[in-house]
Amino acid sequence: MLYITAYAPDAGEKISELNGKYAPPPLVKALIPDPAGFLYIQRDKLHEVFAKDVSEAEARVMAATQKPINKAAFDQAVDSAAWKTIPSWYLVAQEDQAINPQLQRFMAERIGARTTAIDASHVPFLSHPDEVTKLIEAAATAVTK
Repeated sequence: MLYITAYAPDAGEKISELNGKYAPPPLVKALIPDPAGFLYIQRDKLHEVFAKDVSEAEARVMAATQKPINKAAFDQAVDSAAWKTIPSWYLVAQEDQAINPQLQRFMAERIGARTTAIDASHVPFLSHPDEVTKLIEAAATAVTK
């Protein structure tokens, strides 16, 4: 299992509980709900709090085309945790403003992941594609041996 600046909850654990372990990231103040309970990142703040290390033009496209997440997703618990039964890798984005990097390190350590850290925002697959590709290849190679 490969986690790239992602949540890795335990069985029965909610994302909102994980978020409460450390200071809230700047993204929290940039989220706006719609009437149906979906959360969007304020367009004028997306570059700063979500994708600081991509170009301004790319961030504007991301802001205009973003897909929302339902607020309820943060209060749902998973039934089981895949990381308990399969090898895991975790990429910590040290400049992430969406998921606190301290929380990322906590989750990576807790799941026993082979951890890599890079100076990146929440979207290292866009800003650091070569490093992310190498990690994906390393994980894929390790589990196929």
